[in-house]
Amino acid sequence: MKSLGLSLILLLFLGVLAVGAGNLYWKYKVSWLGIPAGKIKIYVEKEGTFLKLRAVSKTTGMVRLFFPFKSKWTTWVDERGYPVKSRIWRKSRGKELLKEYFFDQEKGLVTRRKKGRTSTYKLKHYPVYDELSAFWATTKLVFEKPGEEKVLWVFAHKKANPAFVRYLKDEEVETSCGTLKAQKLEVRFGFESELIKRSKKAYLWKWKEFIVKSQGELAIGHVTGKLVNLDCKEVKGP
Repeated sequence: MKSLGLSLILLLFLGVLAVGAGNLYWKYKVSWLGIPAGKIKIYVEKEGTFLKLRAVSKTTGMVRLFFPFKSKWTTWVDERGYPVKSRIWRKSRGKELLKEYFFDQEKGLVTRRKKGRTSTYKLKHYPVYDELSAFWATTKLVFEKPGEEKVLWVFAHKKANPAFVRYLKDEEVETSCGTLKAQKLEVRFGFESELIKRSKKAYLWKWKEFIVKSQGELAIGHVTGKLVNLDCKEVKGP
């Protein structure tokens, strides 16, 4: 069950969409082996000169009885899409954990605050994303043909790590607005992230600028997130 909760965080990241300025909101329902397992809400808004990405997830139903879990991840990104600071809170089985990160992208420094302690890390490769802003950036990537692969550098485990995004193929996906033809992307983490302990690979189904479906592999089965408030007017067009 621990891996399921951590995968909720994974799918939380995968749900982020590529958009410009403005206040936006998306809602995802998460299932594990076809069983309702959780909900994810994603908010995007301008805050001063930054764009604030805020993602909230929780387990629901029977899964919540066995594994009560909540997570709130907020990242502020600059005009290039790189993080300036992030705040990560989660509560699992009654235990709370809070981490804060501050990024100096020009000097390649990341400062972490956790349990009253402060640590600073010097990176060999920078600028870098955090995990939330990395998947935000992933949705902005443009792929022309299957087989293309792009690399993003992500801060995790005290250093910069590569994450590989490959365009596999086009695939039809069932959505709340009918069947859509989406790009299927494979995301391979070149690291074991601080929060995603059980999975180093995930899949995204991208239609236009929307991630309509995401899937994370687990030791037992997989956990799937589906966008449930897709605007059907957007699908049908003018």
